[in-house]
Amino acid sequence: MGDWKAVALALGTALSLAGCGGLTPAAPRSEKPKRTTVLATAEDDRRAGEEATRDVVGEFGLLASPAVQAYVQAVGERLARHAPVHTFDYRFQVIQPWIPNALALPGGAIFISRGVVALASSEDELACVLGHEMTHVARRHASAQQQVVSMTPFAFGIYGMAQIAAYAREQEREADRGGQQIAAAAGYDPRAMGEILRKLDQVERLQLGVPQLPNFLETHPSPTERTAAAFTLGEELLFTRQRGIAQGPEDYLHRIEGMVAGADPSEGVFQGNRFLDPDLDFGMTFPDGWTLVNSPQMVAGFPPGRVARLGLESAGPGDDPKVAAGRFLAVEAPEAHAHILDARSVEVNGKPAFQVETWGPAPGGAMAGQLTWIAHGGSIYRISAVAPSALSERFFGRARTMARTFRPLTTEERDSILVQRLATARARGGETLAAFSKRVGNAWDVEQTAVFNGILPDTLLASDQLVKIARSEHYRASPTEPAKDAVPAVLPAPSAGSGSQPSR
Repeated sequence: MGDWKAVALALGTALSLAGCGGLTPAAPRSEKPKRTTVLATAEDDRRAGEEATRDVVGEFGLLASPAVQAYVQAVGERLARHAPVHTFDYRFQVIQPWIPNALALPGGAIFISRGVVALASSEDELACVLGHEMTHVARRHASAQQQVVSMTPFAFGIYGMAQIAAYAREQEREADRGGQQIAAAAGYDPRAMGEILRKLDQVERLQLGVPQLPNFLETHPSPTERTAAAFTLGEELLFTRQRGIAQGPEDYLHRIEGMVAGADPSEGVFQGNRFLDPDLDFGMTFPDGWTLVNSPQMVAGFPPGRVARLGLESAGPGDDPKVAAGRFLAVEAPEAHAHILDARSVEVNGKPAFQVETWGPAPGGAMAGQLTWIAHGGSIYRISAVAPSALSERFFGRARTMARTFRPLTTEERDSILVQRLATARARGGETLAAFSKRVGNAWDVEQTAVFNGILPDTLLASDQLVKIARSEHYRASPTEPAKDAVPAVLPAPSAGSGSQPSR
């Protein structure tokens, strides 16, 4: 927690978060590396954080729930009044990933994943997570790690890596302690840090089958150590309970009901090697046996060895592929120093399209690209293939085959898309989790239900106990136009020629 992308960030690469969207550019080009911002002052932190915020939001996407966003911001603002040392303009936002984690950027931008919101069972637990991230910001941990790297000889050798990792582990311990102190000062129960850390460890066990094995190179202390320390400090800290934004744990659970649990079909889903986007009403098939990635920036496939990439991204609104391609030829290609080999109108499934073939120098040798623009539903989509020049025809042929599979969803495809949503149900006294789940139609298995409720799988439930569950239902596409009360995105609207995953 606190280090999702923060290791790279703290080592001076705050402006180049990669994540699953570390994809090859749509057109081959020589990228200039992003300049590393030296985090010497609080003002440097603010500037670096603002730039990195655009990367985070573009990479992960924001949760499209104004109510949940406003709630998390309100809890964060209450905590911010008790932040130590430095005064930053703290902003709190929920991003889409289901994997429970959190991220603090220099300058005060704090992100928590949808999975953290779902895993927490009370406002106290949520407050402890936000306080942990605020401590990273307030103590300027990114700047401190940057200095450790600069002062550590042979930083990428075993000795240097061990020093850096040990320093990062101590920062996590400090952030745990600081998070509990901030939470207690704001009237929250600091013991909740131990609860959320214990559940995070259980999630890891559930996902990996074994707990994380600590070693001296890890950037986080062992989960057992952190949990024990949090419970101990939580018992020692004095606090005066203050009325929360939510009126108790049950109100907290009701505030997050309806949130998508697991994969969110509004971002599109893979069924086998076919990508289906129910909101934008299209599907496309990738080659069998490839590694498939669905990020807010691009839907992509990589062959074994990752020597090439086939991708699908948005090229903005419009109904004329030639116009969209023209913007690329006039602006993007010259900026990327791309050499145009061919540019012509084509047909894909009887619809007009436009195709461009390019090449450009790269550190590992010449790279070739094939870009195809297709119009659908008032938007232009760009299908791209990027590969070493020597392999280009092989992968260009695959890209042409893939483009021919781009079409509206069938009724059967649309009806096959399911979504799980968070819900709550009350237990009967002495009921087992298995019997309870069967009675209320819980889509989670016993182990996942236990983890997300912070109980053991063999727990006998109390009468009238409110339990978090997931309910499965057919997904119904939401309107593609943003709601009037939607939380404004941090990112500005992309230019017409820029590439990104279809916006919703």
